[in-house]
Amino acid sequence: MDHEMLKTKAELIAIQYMVANLYASMFGERFGVEAAPAAKQFADGLREHIRTWTIPGLDAAVSDHMTGEMQEAIEFQLSLILDLVNGKIDAYKAMQQAQKQPKH
Repeated sequence: MDHEMLKTKAELIAIQYMVANLYASMFGERFGVEAAPAAKQFADGLREHIRTWTIPGLDAAVSDHMTGEMQEAIEFQLSLILDLVNGKIDAYKAMQQAQKQPKH
């Protein structure tokens, strides 16, 4: 892989991570330690929706290929979101536990 392609791929992954972190933060701020079910519901709904995608104006085979690639990218994004949500839940639980500890 040439340098420019590697740089472009790294930038794309960084953007995917930042978008996933924004979604995870949204779920975490809104639902706190109960964020996992809401994030899963969102992910499941989006997965169901993207299975219906087609790209008008393209040959059916090309449309299927492109939507498959898009679905794969979205699946990656959703897995990042769910992983980050779980990390935020762990952090919220640790904060709650620390607040319950008697202060010396």
